[in-house]
Amino acid sequence: MRRMIDSSRFIEKFLQNYRFKIVMPYLKGDVLDFGGNKGELKRYVKGKYLVVNYDHFLMKKNYFDTIVALAVIEHIDFNEVFDIFKKFKKIMNKNGRVLVTTPTVFAKPVLEFWSFLGIVDSNNIIEHKHYWNKRELFSLANETGLKVVKYRIFQFGFNQLTVFAHK
Repeated sequence: MRRMIDSSRFIEKFLQNYRFKIVMPYLKGDVLDFGGNKGELKRYVKGKYLVVNYDHFLMKKNYFDTIVALAVIEHIDFNEVFDIFKKFKKIMNKNGRVLVTTPTVFAKPVLEFWSFLGIVDSNNIIEHKHYWNKRELFSLANETGLKVVKYRIFQFGFNQLTVFAHK
């Protein structure tokens, strides 16, 4: 059974807020927060805001200027992410953006060790299906009709931001 991520632990709340800080300059207009948990990002959004966790039907017939998936795609089967991005392309406005943060491959042993120590929620880390690398993120863009307009690594190489747009 799927469950919501518990972001109440100090380190997880810190990492979540850090991700918010990283994407804030790119948030514009109406926002779809894909996998946005309880909607914690809403306080930073000036336009309409929709959080979608498991019910993808909610995002149909809506169009967004910004779609965010923060610390989400690593929890989804690799091939399913490509299908989701094809949906994103259809519901993203002409000058819209998709913002993704995901841990790097380099972060995997650290996150697993923190999980072992109980610093982060072990269920959250166990649910990681794939650690994306830069080449795969660019391939995700190319294969779904998007382009990467920004890529950067942050948090000492443990996390990465990718900003996608229409080609």
